[in-house]
Amino acid sequence: MPPAPPDSSVGRASGPVGAARRIQTLQTFQALQAHRQQGTRGKPRGRSHALEALLVDLGSQIHLGISDSQGEETAETLRLCPTGLAALDARLGGGFPHGRLSEICGAPSSGRTALAFSLLAETLKRGVLAAWIDLPDAFDPASAVATGSDLERLLWVRARSEDEALRSCERLLQTEGFELVILDLALAGVAIRDVSWLRLARLAANSRTVLVALSNASTTGSRAELVLEMKPLGARFIGPPSLFDSLETTAILKRHRSRPIGHEVSLSMRVDSDEIY
Repeated sequence: MPPAPPDSSVGRASGPVGAARRIQTLQTFQALQAHRQQGTRGKPRGRSHALEALLVDLGSQIHLGISDSQGEETAETLRLCPTGLAALDARLGGGFPHGRLSEICGAPSSGRTALAFSLLAETLKRGVLAAWIDLPDAFDPASAVATGSDLERLLWVRARSEDEALRSCERLLQTEGFELVILDLALAGVAIRDVSWLRLARLAANSRTVLVALSNASTTGSRAELVLEMKPLGARFIGPPSLFDSLETTAILKRHRSRPIGHEVSLSMRVDSDEIY
């Protein structure tokens, strides 16, 4: 993808990896919606260079609106998005469900984000688009690339408040161009109302998007189809010299509409030592 203009709020990520897209304000999404609704009737007033770059980059891969096919999916037809971790995918029946709200919760250094990175990498391998809404401002492009993610197909949204994160998530789900949306809310003091989760779950169902919330402690209540709790077992080191090799953690299935709950899956997450949150 061509880079956005240097003064744009949509740009390349800093650091050794320069391909992740970022949008720092919700106004960009609102301008995108206005532009798509106007179609060929003319250019919206005040359209930014950032929006132009975003439209050029994504082109026909993204479109706005709610799907016309809103029929209920049965357990037999429900599409699943694998994590790339065989033992966990087997326990989940194949992966995270499309068109459903799911949640990965756990304390810092539990492997919560490392699991999300694995899910992201497996999704992007299929050549689709994904988005990461980053409320704690903790997303690290280099760590995502280390797990195999193609950041040319990732939209990184740096939300500045809970409200902006939720509204951005709504916009992305309405857009329907993203197969996976990760909503990172792993920040102390974040409290999301049940009505907000209900709305996001309905939007995910309409768009057939895999919507995954990240949190320190489960916050989705009864609205999530799937809830995984991550509990760290410890770090594994190799050497000498003693070098960090992997994070040993356990994924506990706390909620699932069609699978037995309470089962634990031991995982070994190979991630950077400073990115095991």
